[in-house]
Amino acid sequence: MSAPPMLNAPSQFFIKFFLNFGLSRVKVRRRKNFLSLAVLLAFGVINTQAQQPVDRRANAQNLVIGLLTGQTDYREVSITTDEGTFRVYGQGNSRPFEMLEASPERLVIAFKPHGAEPLAPASAARRPQKIVYQFFRTERSLISAIILDEVDYALFESEAVAAEIANTTRNYRILPLPAPANFMEMICYNLKHPILRERAVRQALSYAIRREDLKRRFFATTGADIGVAPFSEDSRYFPPGINEYDYNPKRAVELLKTAGWLETNRDGVLVRNGEPLSFRIFYDQSTQLKEDVIRQIKISWNQINVNAIPIPLSFSEMQERLRSGSYDAVLLRHRFEEALASLEDFFNPGFLNYDSPSLQRAMGNAKRFQGTEAFRANMQRILLIINQDQPVSFLYHPWQTWHVINLVKFDNFFDRGGKLKLYQEWQLRPRPPQ
Repeated sequence: MSAPPMLNAPSQFFIKFFLNFGLSRVKVRRRKNFLSLAVLLAFGVINTQAQQPVDRRANAQNLVIGLLTGQTDYREVSITTDEGTFRVYGQGNSRPFEMLEASPERLVIAFKPHGAEPLAPASAARRPQKIVYQFFRTERSLISAIILDEVDYALFESEAVAAEIANTTRNYRILPLPAPANFMEMICYNLKHPILRERAVRQALSYAIRREDLKRRFFATTGADIGVAPFSEDSRYFPPGINEYDYNPKRAVELLKTAGWLETNRDGVLVRNGEPLSFRIFYDQSTQLKEDVIRQIKISWNQINVNAIPIPLSFSEMQERLRSGSYDAVLLRHRFEEALASLEDFFNPGFLNYDSPSLQRAMGNAKRFQGTEAFRANMQRILLIINQDQPVSFLYHPWQTWHVINLVKFDNFFDRGGKLKLYQEWQLRPRPPQ
């Protein structure tokens, strides 16, 4: 990856004007927030734009959705409509919208007149003219765009980010909503890697992770479930007596010794036949939470003399690495459905290179018993095999995500059931009379 461009230092006149002008017009209790933001803006620490600038005036009648390049590729964005779910990027007359602009920095679409039900003129006029998907390289640049009213909607995983936005601007509604069920954060291993293909090593890595500490450190208020299996403990398929891989560094060291990792080099890293126990781990470049989680896991593995090398990537870069098999380990989030097909799709000889004869036999048996009482026992058997093999280290399932909505610009974005409406059904607030 190329190095980021050097930032140009602002002039002393600009810094002095910016700080003095702002601080003379804010209340004392808000000076700290304003000063922090002003300094970051002045020195370019907060990048207020994606690669293309967000034109707030041009988007006055549009809905601008902020997305992160570390979590989404512009070619993979989809939108749900009354006529179904469609991928935004691309062309097609069957879609109820047309794409007006497409680039790695921005997607712009407008719905066709026949793509929505007939509306009263006043209601139709209040719908957004266009839907703009604006991409940001970092969470910090997305936050600053929200503070500057350049983005109307964004979704965050971190309560700390939501609190920062709430403390800086009153123009947005911060809405905590339940995270999707079985949305699991985990570390996936490439089982063709010369070190990570050994089950004892993967089990040791799982034993060495302080998952309770991750929960306490990052989800103390909102809560999270510790990851043990693809399904939660409430699932009827969750097997009794499953190994939860509670933090046990002593057991981790014992497993590594039995696998032949007996000595350490001068850097304090375990070696076997002259090769260090070292590997790369890729993660989402966009969010501070992912970086913090990786840092804590690296510290835990260092304590058992394992060297993990964190490498941040964009979503598209990560997908390409996974498709080509050019990775060692990766931190990612995946949503499992409580269905056999969901397990087959993920735990197969695909990107994990997880080719387990025991697992394939168990899945074959489960298929034969679908629709019978024996199906449950076969599903539990599948989860026990995955638990023993540890092709992934399950970490946690957060309870909440944070939706940030421009309350000054939009209203009527909930349906009667309290769920967010389709984007194209949101209503612009009426402009005050001039």
